[in-house]
Amino acid sequence: MKATFLGHGLNSENKFNVGKQIVVSLADNKYNCFNGFVAFAAMSGVLTILKNLKLASNNYSQLRFFIGVDNMGTSKEALELLLKENIETYIFHDKRDYITYHPKIYLFEGPIFTRVIIGSSNLTNSGIKTNIEASVQIDFRTKTDKQGEKLLSEIKTNFSELLNLKSKQLSRLTAELIEKLVSDNLVYSQKGIGNSIKENKINDDENPDENGTLTVTEFDINSGFEQITTELKPRNVNFTDREYEIFDLFIEKYITYTKTINSSGVVSNHTDDRELYNWYRRMTDYFRNDELPEEIFERLLVVDFPFGEGKERRRLMIWNNKFEQLKVFKKLVDPFGKFTHVPQFKDKNNKYYQLGTWCATQKQRRKGNYPPKWTDYEEEEMNSINFLWEAFNMGSRPKDDEWIDNLASLENYYSESVNYKTVPPQTTKVGKWLNDQMTLKLKGSRGKVKRFLSPIREEMLGDLLLRNGVEWEWEKQKHRESVEETIKNWNELQFIDSQPPKKNITETEKDLITSYRDKVSSLRHRSKKWHNEKNKWKLEILDNTGFPYPKPNENDLNS
Repeated sequence: MKATFLGHGLNSENKFNVGKQIVVSLADNKYNCFNGFVAFAAMSGVLTILKNLKLASNNYSQLRFFIGVDNMGTSKEALELLLKENIETYIFHDKRDYITYHPKIYLFEGPIFTRVIIGSSNLTNSGIKTNIEASVQIDFRTKTDKQGEKLLSEIKTNFSELLNLKSKQLSRLTAELIEKLVSDNLVYSQKGIGNSIKENKINDDENPDENGTLTVTEFDINSGFEQITTELKPRNVNFTDREYEIFDLFIEKYITYTKTINSSGVVSNHTDDRELYNWYRRMTDYFRNDELPEEIFERLLVVDFPFGEGKERRRLMIWNNKFEQLKVFKKLVDPFGKFTHVPQFKDKNNKYYQLGTWCATQKQRRKGNYPPKWTDYEEEEMNSINFLWEAFNMGSRPKDDEWIDNLASLENYYSESVNYKTVPPQTTKVGKWLNDQMTLKLKGSRGKVKRFLSPIREEMLGDLLLRNGVEWEWEKQKHRESVEETIKNWNELQFIDSQPPKKNITETEKDLITSYRDKVSSLRHRSKKWHNEKNKWKLEILDNTGFPYPKPNENDLNS
């Protein structure tokens, strides 16, 4: 962690200036998330950093301000400018007497580096440049600096209701809200003439010139300093010769231990091999103190040595496994889709039931409703595949949800035993949907680019159809089963004709034999039209069973 004092106003050089640091931080690609908490905002302050705000809004995954309106410290024009430039802004106002929203915190977060600027500087020209102000800039590595992580966690916990947008005192900035703030006499109005901006004296105790104007000057971005002081130090080789000598022996013991006892890589304090445990602890201590030689560090990486807390590592191993399953699901279901979405399946026997439940759990963890605490690593991984956190973000219900609803309707259809080995009529919604799915499976979509039913959907729907006696080629199935049934009748006739004539045959038996002969005769007649490529498969069934049917140019056989 690196802490730097940012003080300006007393020293004319302003070497470390809050405004400069905000500007240079917004332009720095080390960060991709910004949250600013300020009591007051004036047009001069917004204009000073506007260029870089617009740049960051295009590159950051999140950029937000939480601004107060107490003591008429914020101007109408500053809010209008933020709204015009589509800078996500929220107004905080606590109506209780003697309660003033007065923080000045600027949080810049990135996958590797994090920067916190906290002090007395509001988003006004005087606050970030000319006043006598005092702030501290704290830079640290996002994932490995425990003190920095603790500080950031405490700040976010304190402002959690704002960051989660759940505070009743919080309102999203809109044109209508600005009008209400003006009518409630909570913000003041300022006018700009040229490059001069008139600012209210009440505004954070700013001290304008006698003519009531402040001149906004450009910042030299390069005069700020980037976060270069928190790079990892070169690893000092403080390994003893003895450690080098025994390393090969212990790394082999360690590999055996991970394969046979604990796959997480953590050597438990309860292990019987105390020498291995002590070696494991020494390697961990060397790493923490930056005393692990590069070649040793690389060899430990190869065997997936757990540089970190064992319990958390085991949890992340399980999490990563589920995340890989999620990526496979996405690839199979909708590889070209913008979002990754897994529905919650109702059927617990569904192959992807657990994955859907896991995804729902991650949504609750992210909201803080379920332990363990959501981590930046998990956020980055899920966002890397455009995981759909809320369905309304798409403007409509996810297609997967609609598909599952139709599948459930088909399940309801087959819950009636009378519907076994049938399909719903195409005049019904579920019948038309099923026909569309069968077409996608067998022929693909229309158009130049063919798209077929995804493997997962094919598996889910195919399983339901199979359990209810329906094949993908439903029309072909009906023809085949009809032919097979008639062949059974023919075999029955063959057996009857081979037996001595019965003397006391009943009328029912006579009718049954007559129906058999009619069906066999009909099959022979229909087979005349099957001498083509399309119906070749039907003749193959007849050939395989020895059923006599007329060949081309032959007369029909009598039954």
